[in-house]
Amino acid sequence: MSLSRTETVGRRGFLTGRGEAQLRPPWATEESIRESCTSCGACISACPEAILIEGPAKTPTVDFSENACTFCRKCADACEEGVFGDNSEAPWNLIATIQNSCMLNIGVSCQICSDACMDDALRFSYLPPPSGKIEINTEACTGCGACISVCPNGAIELRKAPQGESDA
Repeated sequence: MSLSRTETVGRRGFLTGRGEAQLRPPWATEESIRESCTSCGACISACPEAILIEGPAKTPTVDFSENACTFCRKCADACEEGVFGDNSEAPWNLIATIQNSCMLNIGVSCQICSDACMDDALRFSYLPPPSGKIEINTEACTGCGACISVCPNGAIELRKAPQGESDA
């Protein structure tokens, strides 16, 4: 599963009534949303970064188009239904991936994503392709989405980290 700035629903998803995978708030799972969420919107209203939006069935989904998650837990604290896990768990197991549409691949020098990354998970390297390369430290990437909202080409997606990668 990969999630980008915006998701589209394919033909099959439209016809079956099932869209693409939704990125749920940190510490919440698809299962906990399905079983416990009452669609009250408390978590959406509580998010100071305004990254939680109303998704399918009025349940919360994450939208990184304007901002990133700071993992402040205000969404979890606002929920009275037990949808969110506790602090001892990783908020989610996602890491950033750079797609071929990255401006560096066409010779344009850009490192906006690495500048936005507060965890130093994205680093600019002066190695090929044409104008350098962004290297991802999967151990440091928290999946916060800061790099997604600033990428001018929408070239960054989050994907589930393979077992053993980012548990942050």
